[in-house]
Amino acid sequence: MITTLDLLEENETGTIQQINDEDLALQMLTMGFILGEVIKIERIAPLKDPILITSGVNYICIRKADAKNISILKNTL
Repeated sequence: MITTLDLLEENETGTIQQINDEDLALQMLTMGFILGEVIKIERIAPLKDPILITSGVNYICIRKADAKNISILKNTL
């Protein structure tokens, strides 16, 4: 099921399909988050912004507005 990163809950995972913002895509690429990578929502702040995500050994916090620009394929168990 394709969705956006901001719609995942804590501990859910997905595979990055597309990043709809070119500047964000470049920033994510430099931090090791590339298309086809599995990412996981580790924590969501109490006011729902920012979101802590991981991919492999990389941890970053992103704003919910940026997470809306990341299309993912939600992984189901």
